[in-house]
Amino acid sequence: KENGCMRVIPGTHHNGFSQYENVDMSVNTFHAQIKDIDESKAVYFELEPGECSLHDSRIIHGAAANTSPYRRCGYTMRFISTDTKVIPEKNENWEIILARGVDLAGNTYVKI
Repeated sequence: KENGCMRVIPGTHHNGFSQYENVDMSVNTFHAQIKDIDESKAVYFELEPGECSLHDSRIIHGAAANTSPYRRCGYTMRFISTDTKVIPEKNENWEIILARGVDLAGNTYVKI
């Protein structure tokens, strides 16, 4: 926990969309946070080096500040169905890769 490990609020992926509020970017990584989170329900993922966690993107998740002397590193990868249309105007600078299958939505993919 001292290193700012990932935490989730179990079951929140069933609740639809969350309500957000703006936060101070001088002390936060992101511009907004989810309103009214009950932190007492958080489950922490204290992983060993090289381990990873997988979760539904709709579950309320995040990490507190890293207050340890050790580096913390995170990587986000999202998988979506080939019939999902990514709207470039709403996902600025997103690069998508067709991992397998056939595009059914008319997306533009990164050539690798």
